Amino acid sequence: MQFCVVGAGAMGGSFAALLERAGHQVCVIDTWAEHIDAINADGLRMTGVLGEHRARLSAQTTVVDTAFADWVIVFTDSNATGVAAETAAQVLKPDGTVITMQNGIGNVEKLIARLGAQRVVGGSSMCSAARVGPGEVAFTHHATTSIGELDGAVSTRIEALAQLLRGVGLDVQVETHIVAKIWNKFVLNCGINALCAVSGLRVGEMARIPEMYALQDRIIDEALRVTAAKGIDLPGGDVRTTIKKASFYKFNQPSMLQYVLAGRKTEIDSINGALIAEAGTLGIPTPYNEALVAMLKGRELQRMQEQAGTSVDYVAWEAQAKADPLPE
Repeated sequence: MQFCVVGAGAMGGSFAALLERAGHQVCVIDTWAEHIDAINADGLRMTGVLGEHRARLSAQTTVVDTAFADWVIVFTDSNATGVAAETAAQVLKPDGTVITMQNGIGNVEKLIARLGAQRVVGGSSMCSAARVGPGEVAFTHHATTSIGELDGAVSTRIEALAQLLRGVGLDVQVETHIVAKIWNKFVLNCGINALCAVSGLRVGEMARIPEMYALQDRIIDEALRVTAAKGIDLPGGDVRTTIKKASFYKFNQPSMLQYVLAGRKTEIDSINGALIAEAGTLGIPTPYNEALVAMLKGRELQRMQEQAGTSVDYVAWEAQAKADPLPE
């Protein structure tokens, strides 16, 4: 079976290494040139809870070969889903399929818009991973990965993929309501990621500040109003309790916090920002999420400038700003 993993960061790199270790042909495509160069020079090193392995695989920054992949797994951040869809269209065999394992919502729809509904299936993984450096990732937490057809069917291809992924060491479940599963993780991310990213705190640290723990409930309230209005039945029972327990007892750095610390653009527009957009179409107010997104975007810009070593002449800017009209 030939795989192409588009987005070879923490999670994508870990999945690619596991697939290669199990004997599958794997190509990774990622825009981080230093990472790709390191993989081509010395392989992709994976450490963590599923063992250590150095995967020898094809690594590219742009598409080199076309129409070779049976499966494309999209693990880019949600800002790059449109580009990932174009990449998938080039590398997939005529009967190939793409599965998204990304955070947030809206990714499935972007892939369908480019590839058609019949070539797209959904996924959601509760595993965690981290980028260690060029050519190296760490698989830090092994949990359930869910996959499924978007129409709820239990197809031959989805069963075959599940068996294959179990064979590489993953805990995989086939879901007949994969969209609800994607939304379940989306709500969890809404309730945790941005709070940590804006504060700079790990999950358990954030949850032990009473004011932030209470604010988290308001964020969750708004998310649950949206899911209820859309008629989405979230799996797993009481999602609020799941979020609160995960917040209080875990001390990981969510991916959004990792992005902020690295001075990278976050996925906020596909998580809390996407919730605000969905709520707007339904007439549901989301003041707490709106405030959180605004604060995170400010923090994101500050860190991006800091990491880039940007020097701003604020005296000159202030003089020029006097001619700028106030925003409406």
